This record gives sequence, structure tokens and C-alpha cells, in this order.
Amino acid sequence: MGISNANLIVTNATWGDTANPLADALSKDGKRYWVEVDVCPLSTLELTNDARQRAVLREFADWDDVKDSRPLRVVAANPYAPEALEQFESLINALKLRKNRLKYAALDDDTALAFSEIIRFVGIDQVSPREILTPTAPGSSVELSKLITEDAEDNELCIVLEEIEEAGGVAKRLIAASQRVIRMPIFSRTKNNPDVLKLSDAPNFILVNDPYALTVAVQGLKRQAADLSEIVWVGTSALLQAMVKRDSPGSTWLDVPDLRHDVILEKVSKY
Repeated sequence: MGISNANLIVTNATWGDTANPLADALSKDGKRYWVEVDVCPLSTLELTNDARQRAVLREFADWDDVKDSRPLRVVAANPYAPEALEQFESLINALKLRKNRLKYAALDDDTALAFSEIIRFVGIDQVSPREILTPTAPGSSVELSKLITEDAEDNELCIVLEEIEEAGGVAKRLIAASQRVIRMPIFSRTKNNPDVLKLSDAPNFILVNDPYALTVAVQGLKRQAADLSEIVWVGTSALLQAMVKRDSPGSTWLDVPDLRHDVILEKVSKY
């Protein structure tokens, strides 16, 4: 039976003071589904400084000459990697010069969709989400690295777009499989105060799309002594679902097929 009211807390990170597009869409359309949307970004993202950007570009040039003929795969190893690439103009220009050799991979289908849109928007390439390699289990770095290794051509070079603080699961597994890899940490994250999470008397749903947000959210809920059994986590990733089971015992996981705002609101309203 559908519920007449729900509280959806959106934890997606923001770039500086800009609004997160998904959070904004959910907020604008929530009332139509009888869902109250509370936008609570748990982190703020920013591109790395000029020195780090120059270091990334130098390493890229050292490993891959513009006139090289070997295939080059760009891997979005983080949900926010495509948005970071969009802001890194010098890297965009470097990739444009290698357009005919590019292949792509992403951590899940939602990241692949954003990746394809941004790649087209900035003029790097015309690539559809179906042409971007993704794991069957969303968020699985183990499966993604295996797929890339199996699909790799001779002397293929992978550039892995990731966060500075990232553990580097995809890159490390590719290196262990003897692939040629450049780790490109191109953005950083600042933790926001998890006390911004405000629970409602209505059923509480928390949307998470990366492990960092989930970890910070759980910390905030425990500091509030919240009853975790009353929380419903919302997302697409099998990895996050497993983390919920481990870190938020008693909570429920609501799996959504993708992160379109209308799909999320429909699932929450009918839970």
C-alpha cells in the first residue's frame, strides 16, 4: 500500500555553492508525489588545485604521446568523476587530441549515463551509455576491473578518474592484473556536518549514491541516537546495499532501477 506522506533526505554532494541537479529536481517535484524532500548534502566537492592538475597532465603526456596509436580507456571510477572531468578544461583538450583512440568504462549505469552526456557536451566524443563498459553489479570495482581486463587490447592504457581520498579499488585491481594504468585523482571532498540530517515524524528515506555519503549519514544518525530500524535507505548500488546491512543493522534498503528523480519519487511514494 502506498503511503500518503514521506520524508526523503537527499545526501548528494555539491560542487561549491551550486545545487546538485538531482537534488534540485527531487525538491521541485516532491510534493506532486506527497513526498517532502530535504536536501542535506553531506560533502562539498572541488577540482584539485593548479599544481595537482599540472602534475596529472604531465604524467598523462609522459605515458601517452598524442601521436601514439595504442587504445586509451577513460574510466569513471567514482559517481562524481564525470562532473569533475567537465570542469577540467586542460584534460578535456588533451582527450580531444586522442579522440579516435578512446574507450570508456564507468562504475555503474547512472555514472555511464552522466559520463556519456558530459563527453558529448564538452565535445570530446559522441558516445552512448551502451558503449561504456559497466559492471552488472552496480558499484562493483572487482567486476569492473575484471571486465576492463578481459576487454583490453594489447598495450591499452587506462586513465582512472577518481577522488583524491579514494582507496583506488579499480586502479589497484587493474595494476594487479598487469594493465597499464594512470591514476588521476582530479577532485577532492570536504565533509559537511552530519547533524544537518533532520528526521521527520513521517517515514524517513535517505538517498545515497556513494559510500562516503552513507558512512557520514550513519555517523550522523548514531550521534542523534536515531532508531536505525526506522530508516529506509534508497539507492541503486549493490555495494551500498551491503554497507547498509553491515553499518546500519535493522535498516531497510529500497532498490531503485536508476537515479532519475521521477523514478525515485515514484518508488518512495508507493513503498
